[in-house]
Amino acid sequence: MRISVRGIVYTLINQSGSFLENCARDRVVAFIRQTLEQLTKRWVRITGIGAIVLLTMFFNSALPARASDHQDTTFLANKLTAADLTDLYVFESPSDPNKVVLAMDFDPLITRGEVRPFDPAVLYQFKIDNTGDNVEDLVLQFRVNGRGRKQSVSVFGPGRPRKVGTESTLVGATGVGALNQAFSTRKGLKVFVGTRKDPFFFDLEQFFKILPDRNYQLQPNPGPPLTVVSFRPPGQAQDTLAPFNVHSIVVELPRHLLGKGKIGAWMTTSVQTPKLRSGNYAQIERLAVPALNELFMDFKAHNNSNLKTPTGDAGNQSSFIRTFVKTIGRPQGIADAVISVAIPDVIKADLSKPTGSYFGTQLGQNFGGRRPKDDVIDVTASVVFGDAVTGIKDGAIPALTSDNVGANDANFLPKFPYLGNPL
Repeated sequence: MRISVRGIVYTLINQSGSFLENCARDRVVAFIRQTLEQLTKRWVRITGIGAIVLLTMFFNSALPARASDHQDTTFLANKLTAADLTDLYVFESPSDPNKVVLAMDFDPLITRGEVRPFDPAVLYQFKIDNTGDNVEDLVLQFRVNGRGRKQSVSVFGPGRPRKVGTESTLVGATGVGALNQAFSTRKGLKVFVGTRKDPFFFDLEQFFKILPDRNYQLQPNPGPPLTVVSFRPPGQAQDTLAPFNVHSIVVELPRHLLGKGKIGAWMTTSVQTPKLRSGNYAQIERLAVPALNELFMDFKAHNNSNLKTPTGDAGNQSSFIRTFVKTIGRPQGIADAVISVAIPDVIKADLSKPTGSYFGTQLGQNFGGRRPKDDVIDVTASVVFGDAVTGIKDGAIPALTSDNVGANDANFLPKFPYLGNPL
């Protein structure tokens, strides 16, 4: 990983005070550790073991590690951040009613001034089910070419996959374009792959106080009961992700390329592995519905879920939802409601509808999907800890129904690629 000197200075000096900003230090530490490993042999010959001891003491005391829910597993947080998915968006095109927008965010916690290269080893995919069986009927794939300043990105599809599930192979190529600028491909796709302002908004620092076991540094899972039972009030709540950028893939394309009615969408990252001698790609992360894994699932179970497909969610993720709801003292009707709209872990949209709202395909018979400005944390929290949707008041915890953080208009653009310019 390469981090600019400016990014290092920003992280070590300007970001030294707050919780999530320490997360950025993880990336700086990883970079410096990697550099030191390359230099250690030379240094040992000159300075001996004492230099290594001093450096170890420095890293263990001066730069403590932290985490965020953008860091899905310990491996992704520390070893392959380029494959770490953060958010999926599926929404109506603001510029053309006949088109739809798919957006994928990944490689989180990029600091102001940090130039983080894209990783050509990772295959990024939007997967689309348009027959209702939670198996992909179409894939839209992206792979970065080369390294350094001349990196470009190749687009494949949308096309019918030759393989479904956790093993993938490339479909037909659609086009090639430069990073960090919009370009068009065959089939009427408009594409952007580059750095954007992270649009997700959440008081993550307070969330980790409410559920500290969701932090990957606090393992094995201590678990509930809750010791903190409120988000910070309006005026005190903070958008923890405000200082950060993210890598994004944004595609605007004709609706008919994805189907005619209801679809389910999810995203995956995959890498080639010696276990697949054919050169195919093996899935290492999967994500769709926001806050699903972070809120309900034990952190230690994330990797296992990442290696599954949506067809396994009913037996896997549903059990975590039921256990969580029971543990916080709420009726199982709450779990039933969450499972009915969030399982399997796909974002549902109805392409026959002009506009919609979050969970609108399931609850409002509209387009559904997810827009970047949708307050998905408040929607989820108001169901789990309140009486939204279910009307169930037993065991409600009103102070947990909103994190009191809203969307920042500066994080969004009125035209393609719709996600705000990076810091």
